[in-house]
Amino acid sequence: MRQQVGILDAIPAKRMFMSIIADYDLSKSICELVDNALDVWTRKRRESSISINVILDDEARTIQVIDNAGGVPPEELRNIVGPGQSGSSPTDETIGIFGVGTKRAVVALAKHVSVTTRHADGKTYQVEFDDSWLQEEDWALPYYQVDAIDTHTTIVNLQNLRVSVGQDQQDMLRRHLSATYAKFLALDDVTLRMNGEPVQPRLFDKWSYPPGYEPRHYYGSIRSPKGREISIDVLAGLSNESSPTSGAYGVYMYCNDRLVAPAMKSYEVGFTRGQAGMPHPKVSLTKVIVALKGDAEEMPWNSSKSDISTKHHVFLAIHDWLVRVVSDYAAVSRALEGKWPTEVFPYKTGAIIDTPIPDFINARRSFLPDPPKSKPRLPERVAKQNELVAQTSPWTVGLFEGVVAAKEIAKLSLKQAHWLSFNLLELTLATAFKEYLVHNRDMDERRLRELLSRTDNGIALLAEAIPLEEGLWRRIELFRTRRDHLFFGRATPTITAAEMSGATDLVSEVLGHLFEIEIEA
Repeated sequence: MRQQVGILDAIPAKRMFMSIIADYDLSKSICELVDNALDVWTRKRRESSISINVILDDEARTIQVIDNAGGVPPEELRNIVGPGQSGSSPTDETIGIFGVGTKRAVVALAKHVSVTTRHADGKTYQVEFDDSWLQEEDWALPYYQVDAIDTHTTIVNLQNLRVSVGQDQQDMLRRHLSATYAKFLALDDVTLRMNGEPVQPRLFDKWSYPPGYEPRHYYGSIRSPKGREISIDVLAGLSNESSPTSGAYGVYMYCNDRLVAPAMKSYEVGFTRGQAGMPHPKVSLTKVIVALKGDAEEMPWNSSKSDISTKHHVFLAIHDWLVRVVSDYAAVSRALEGKWPTEVFPYKTGAIIDTPIPDFINARRSFLPDPPKSKPRLPERVAKQNELVAQTSPWTVGLFEGVVAAKEIAKLSLKQAHWLSFNLLELTLATAFKEYLVHNRDMDERRLRELLSRTDNGIALLAEAIPLEEGLWRRIELFRTRRDHLFFGRATPTITAAEMSGATDLVSEVLGHLFEIEIEA
């Protein structure tokens, strides 16, 4: 049985505004106000130029955002405070759609908010509220006609700030604005100022053009489940500078010309094992810039436009192809690592290759050639160097592998990595003596024990049986003495990088003399 028994009051409580203050910092909040101005300008078909000025006063603890985008008509004043109310349509190619961002932003920034606006009708209106109004449950809010301001202008005044707007915060905000709105700021009819100084666009499309691996411009479109067209424009390539410290590599996502997610390095865009690999300096030349344009409702951003919703149908439609592009350029970056100064960075100019993608959903290619062969790792290089020795004298494999292992262990981020390597070198040296005596002197076990035992005259007995130069034997004796002192002493063993290097050179020289083994420095 289903019977109506009442009606619920679903009007949201105003305290919801207070609950999201922690979600909005200065940069995110100011961007909401800039977004709003740009959306008004876009809905008016960008018929004239737009100017936005953000003024921050740390001493007075105020922020003022002024724009000439068009103003708010009286019938839309409710959009200023009404959750979910927006002047944008889902089919507008705007930034805002959810109708909550600006409201959350101003409450997060200040305890007292006033919005003064003048639309084309010539009258100037003002809406004002503070924390006391937010404590009431009544949504009714008076608005006033006030002294005229310039036509098409909106002024947002924020007083009694909840956030700091000192110089450090202002510098961070300027940098954030310059990246977020770079595509807008590159237009002649868009001006964004902060405290009167123009904000300059900061784009990320600086490329290297190594032959065969030039940047590519991929373009095409997809249709949403609702039949709407979303254009896709992608620039991908190798950066003209390595930036592992700043982390300025990865995937940059723009939606309707606004930067939403910079330098993404998550597994959703391919930075995981088996694809592009984990984020690492070796792949830090990889840069893919994705620009999506279409109806606001079809953009894969979250409600604060601070990240990409990776479960959104538009992102899922391009996901597999995007991961392939990221993975292929990461493979090139990795393969050329160590040769960037000679094989990547010198190529400062060139042509970006246009590559249309007729079907992003089913595309699986980046159209890049296979990455160049990367330099083999040390174990592979040393094994190749000693391939013939290993074939004729198989017992030598463990000797040169012992030195390789010692070198690799020494690189590990272990506090006693050098001590472990030092002991492995000593074991390799002792094994080398044994193998030489077994295979070149045909000695029985009793004699081997006698010669290899660590007695006072052990080095002298070995020197009689094994042909090495006197200077090399002196170094061997010092090496063994040092190891014994550390091994049997009370202090915690400590091996310096210089000692480690000397010990490696010593054992490598002995192997070279006795077995013609080659180990690169």
